Amino acid sequence: MNNSLNHKVIATLSLISMLFVLIGGALVTKTESGLGCGRSWPLCNGELIPSTITAELVIEFSHRVMSGFAIILILILSYIAWKYYRHIEETKFLIFMSLLFIVIQSLLGAAAVLVEQTSVIKALHFGISLVSFAAVFLLTLIIFNVDEKFHTKQASIPVKIKNQFYSLLVYTLVVVYTGALVRHKQASLVCRDWPFCFNDQALAIGSYSLQQWIQMGHRLLAGLLLVWVVLLLIHILKNYRSNRFLVVSWSIAASLIVLQVLLGALVIITLMNVVFALMHALIISLFFALLCYLVMIARRTKKD
Repeated sequence: MNNSLNHKVIATLSLISMLFVLIGGALVTKTESGLGCGRSWPLCNGELIPSTITAELVIEFSHRVMSGFAIILILILSYIAWKYYRHIEETKFLIFMSLLFIVIQSLLGAAAVLVEQTSVIKALHFGISLVSFAAVFLLTLIIFNVDEKFHTKQASIPVKIKNQFYSLLVYTLVVVYTGALVRHKQASLVCRDWPFCFNDQALAIGSYSLQQWIQMGHRLLAGLLLVWVVLLLIHILKNYRSNRFLVVSWSIAASLIVLQVLLGALVIITLMNVVFALMHALIISLFFALLCYLVMIARRTKKD
């Protein structure tokens, strides 16, 4: 294989591995398998190869193996990106972000096993993995030369839309954090109705438990994200219809957020169906990665 093809293979494998790390982490949390290997790290119950096998152990051990595999691939990807693509403006920053956040993610995972942590700290884990995934995603697009294929070098993003993208990036991380907090506070099913928290009878807001506040707070923030994204799409369609890149990319973003909210509802309605829960984590990861790409393109666009 030539160098270009080799680079694309490594980039693709790195991206897939990071996606498995993200989804695997969500699976560990949802199945409460975080201590499947006991208070032992990097060994599993003090053993290199576990002798006693349980479902929780398989989930946790598989997640650890995939995380280690992802770190190796990202190291190789970073070397390739540095050697062959560092002339591209964003490459050095993306290498730094992908390495930094995968290391932080791994250390947080180890710390969660070795030392009991609060839910507030544990909830950071998914967001940190998400940033590393987005950085690898952007490096992959650079290696695949997506700019040329989709003519994004000629894309023009108005200043008002740029500011929306920047704000949405920060806000999305807040929504992601509250969603992770819902899981770690075991608040996923404290409100069995959707979109409100009736639980077979109308509850006064003042009577909410802390878990119900966390659950309903996340729903409110996610609902506002949906409204924000859809209104921005309407604004783009109304005022920038001739900007094909902007229309197509934000239409995809809006579709992902609509699907994300629907999956969130299905998680509640089906009483935490694991497939819907993992798809919920997957879709927000794809939305965030796309939003990061749009922010990168926005930074390249000269001021109007």
